[in-house]
Amino acid sequence: MLSKLDGQVLHFLNGDIQKPPHLNSHADRIIFNVSGKRFETTFECLNGFPDTLLGTEEERKQFYDPVRDEYFLNRNQVAFDSVLYYYQAEGQIYRPANIPEKVFSREIEFYRLFPSKPPETIATSSIRENGFWKRFQLLLWLFLEKPQSSSGARIWASLNIIIILISVCNLISESMPVYRHNPPAERIFFSIDACCVSYFTIDILLRLGSSPSKKKFLKEVLNWFDLLAVLPFYVELLLGENSGTDGMMALRVLRLFRITRVLKLIRHSQQMMLMLLVLRNCFSELGILFCTWLMGALVFGTIMHYIEVDADSGFDSVLYACWWAAVTMTTVGYGDMTPQTNIGKAFGSMILFISMIYIALPMTLIVSKFNTALEDWKQQERTQIYYKKRAIEENQSINPTIRNRG
Repeated sequence: MLSKLDGQVLHFLNGDIQKPPHLNSHADRIIFNVSGKRFETTFECLNGFPDTLLGTEEERKQFYDPVRDEYFLNRNQVAFDSVLYYYQAEGQIYRPANIPEKVFSREIEFYRLFPSKPPETIATSSIRENGFWKRFQLLLWLFLEKPQSSSGARIWASLNIIIILISVCNLISESMPVYRHNPPAERIFFSIDACCVSYFTIDILLRLGSSPSKKKFLKEVLNWFDLLAVLPFYVELLLGENSGTDGMMALRVLRLFRITRVLKLIRHSQQMMLMLLVLRNCFSELGILFCTWLMGALVFGTIMHYIEVDADSGFDSVLYACWWAAVTMTTVGYGDMTPQTNIGKAFGSMILFISMIYIALPMTLIVSKFNTALEDWKQQERTQIYYKKRAIEENQSINPTIRNRG
């Protein structure tokens, strides 16, 4: 019987390190929606096992949803991860540790899978081959990246938030005029900053070392923010204070990047991670919004320049007029430049009205994507809670039977 750690080690190895042998990014893809969670693979991967439930189109079509262009299965989400791995690993299968054997057997029977080896045999041999380091790597990865995995991980995550807040408060305090050119205060601020940076450095090195995929780790934007948060401190130590005027200017620019420590808080909030995901998926819509705003500023600014050029109202060039148009279109209105002629005032009022519609149209696309992502996230949360409760209940119902047999 597999332990909980054994199942997690296999999921860690098979899901994140080993590359599925059949997956082909150029093949036609197929999407499965398993109780609200989406899985994606290829037709080529599935068609290699025509005797299984998902191996042929004739069997799959009963689950097809033409509205969403996906296959919906009201089955166990965690078990489907192993089902999908069965197709990717040429008939090999493993049982996740948090699913009882009875429940997992029902899922295999439903999907009509025929594993080439018993799940326990594959799991045990894989763990032996990978040894103690992979177990330790998994535990460290769960400790650093999954605060819900243990009470110690929650304490570490809370400590991380406290250190970030201390670092930001230190950054704000040392910029106050009363503490400038004050050697005792500067030494205190430096000591606090050194302690915070040491903590951040240890954290990022541990997460890099425990990451199952170094390539994927380096592609994450938040990890680069973590690096920018500590880099200025070490560069400042190397350059020192006696680095000349150009060096001091470079240090000031580098110190700006210390504010990226605030962005480290993003990884501790699922809602903020959702915002980041929406922004990542809305690059095209944001590009449309930027182009719309830029074209409007150029057109309206040029027109306003020629209307106000002789009125001595500050619209001395098209560039100045574009600045006025940009802040007017966004309804900011600093008041540093105002039209003086009646025609200019009328045209400015028209710009305010037009820009509210002009910019609002692309915003509806972004809001629509955010609402869709938010609903999907809430559905996944509800589904995960449901299956956790269900797994606990099934475990409780199976354990008395096992004790009675004993």
